[in-house]
Amino acid sequence: MFINKIREKFGRNKAVKPKDYLSNILSDTTHYSISEAYKTARTNLMFTLAAEKGCKKIIVTSSQSGEGKSTTTSNLAIAFAQTGARVMVLEADLRRPKLHRYFSLPNDKGMSEFLGGFATMEEVIQHVEKYNVDCITGGKVPPNPSELLISPLFAELLEKLSENYDYIFVDSPPINVVSDPISIAKLMSGAVVVARQNYTTSEVLRQAIASLEFGDIKILGYILNASKDVPGVSKKAYKTRYGYKQYSKYGYYGYSKYGHHSQNDDDE
Repeated sequence: MFINKIREKFGRNKAVKPKDYLSNILSDTTHYSISEAYKTARTNLMFTLAAEKGCKKIIVTSSQSGEGKSTTTSNLAIAFAQTGARVMVLEADLRRPKLHRYFSLPNDKGMSEFLGGFATMEEVIQHVEKYNVDCITGGKVPPNPSELLISPLFAELLEKLSENYDYIFVDSPPINVVSDPISIAKLMSGAVVVARQNYTTSEVLRQAIASLEFGDIKILGYILNASKDVPGVSKKAYKTRYGYKQYSKYGYYGYSKYGHHSQNDDDE
């Protein structure tokens, strides 16, 4: 009885409300400023990659968990699809896959099953009619995600997909936590780095940039997420910044699946 009262007081018995992933996806009801921010990012990326022939492959990463990279990946893909481009979105964060939640897709077969040899490419590609994008979700969490992503099958998958799509967006794990993003980024046209206002520090952002530069990865730009300095825009808004900015300090929160806890694990 006493234990139950303690749990009730501290919320142990309270039901946790599931995150509404769809509320962060671009739609007809999205605030004008947010839609325009993604269109600005789209235009900048188009100009940056204009000289590259064929399919443009873009990896979206961040320094740590909770900075909004999965939301940004999904919305960039939707923004590009709105131009009529053929767009594919790939889940490469096999430890904590989230793309299926943003696009309301089943996740029984995905990247893990394909790279593990348990499914064909045709079996894992899903079409999201609402946004006119194709997607390969993460699938079941494997015991060896890094090994799967650096396997020749991943490079072959990109090569085959490049024949049918104008743009491929890859949602990757945080770059300061695991080495996967660097291995993947070597196969990409470049990387977009996501930072979160009042959360990302200049120190961890510099570390992420240094890792990309050390791997000779082209940085296409930066997106400042959850910007609050735009009048009339809610705290969930996104403002694009192609440049470098000092960010305020915060307490470090790690990536739960890699042995740390994050207060923003769902806000990828």
